[in-house]
Amino acid sequence: MKKLCIALVLLLLTTASASAQEEEYRPNRRQRGGGIVGGGGGVTSTWMFMNTGKLNSALAEKGFPTLSEDGLFMFGGQGHAYIMLIPNLRMGGMGFGGGFEERRDLDGLYQSTKLDVSAGGVTIEYVIPVGRLHFAVGGMLGGGSYTLTLTQAENAGKTWGGLFPTELETSSDRRHELEQSYFAWQPWLTVEYELHPFVIVGLTGGWYGSSGGDWRLDEQFDVEQMPDFDFNAPFVRLGLTFGLFLGEN
Repeated sequence: MKKLCIALVLLLLTTASASAQEEEYRPNRRQRGGGIVGGGGGVTSTWMFMNTGKLNSALAEKGFPTLSEDGLFMFGGQGHAYIMLIPNLRMGGMGFGGGFEERRDLDGLYQSTKLDVSAGGVTIEYVIPVGRLHFAVGGMLGGGSYTLTLTQAENAGKTWGGLFPTELETSSDRRHELEQSYFAWQPWLTVEYELHPFVIVGLTGGWYGSSGGDWRLDEQFDVEQMPDFDFNAPFVRLGLTFGLFLGEN
């Protein structure tokens, strides 16, 4: 994450310098009454203040490592285009994902807890341009999945013959993957700045919401009496969009 932030800062500084140098040579934008025209795509880095408190309580009851409650970093991409029929309205899509893991060894017993999060969907936003500054109100509708992987095994050498014994109680080695697919929504507010005729940087703040169905175990079995982990939380996102954007002076 630190390397990504440093790279973004360097890119912003370089682009801002180039923009200042070519400002006097920059052609005037088209004078038009239809709002912004254009589109593009780019990368996003998101920090979600993910609520893992209820999950950690359930993990502690089973004696498994608990996850960080400081938040989750996710990386992804986005793209959009302005709909000319409605001035300053843009539509597009985005996707993102991330995860975290905790491991430990208790007297020769290896344990691991891993949670992966992924989501994506369709975006729609209304943009209010103020010169090179843009304010966008909108959100995303789509879907995603949570994947919780729990591993427990004797921390010792393994053999092919020792894998999957016919009597389960003869081995302490276990690895289960629980997955839940969900409907995702994200209302947000974005502040953007045009660094260059082809580069826009944006800072977004909003809410990450999800509602899902049943959890599945190892892609085969339904799991009953699963706790409601309630991962919903606020988020902040930094994005760089590369494209061509024309509008009013």
